[in-house]
Amino acid sequence: MSAAKKIRVEELPVTVSPRGPKIRKVLSSDDVAITNVILAPGQDLPVHSTPVDVFFYVRSGSGVVIVGDEEIEATDGDIVLSPKDIPHGLRAGRSEEFSVLVVKTPNPNAQRLKDGG
Repeated sequence: MSAAKKIRVEELPVTVSPRGPKIRKVLSSDDVAITNVILAPGQDLPVHSTPVDVFFYVRSGSGVVIVGDEEIEATDGDIVLSPKDIPHGLRAGRSEEFSVLVVKTPNPNAQRLKDGG
């Protein structure tokens, strides 16, 4: 039996994050948390910090990835790295949806997962 698993991101349910944008929860394990953040044109994901390393992979659209004091223009296929404890956020461009995979490693909620929450 194969251990491989295929995930079709577009088929995952869309919910609304407490921070405002639409999201899809892609994967959550002890090692990694992956979320697809979907910003409408002009929408942002407010700047915040996480206690783990994060990288942002732009699936589609264009916008700005904020890391510390830097505002990095990003488009389809770009990856932007953000070290742990550095404030980061996202801002969509004005003309199109901005879809970004946010990958946190290790998963900052890993202990909560082990505890059943």
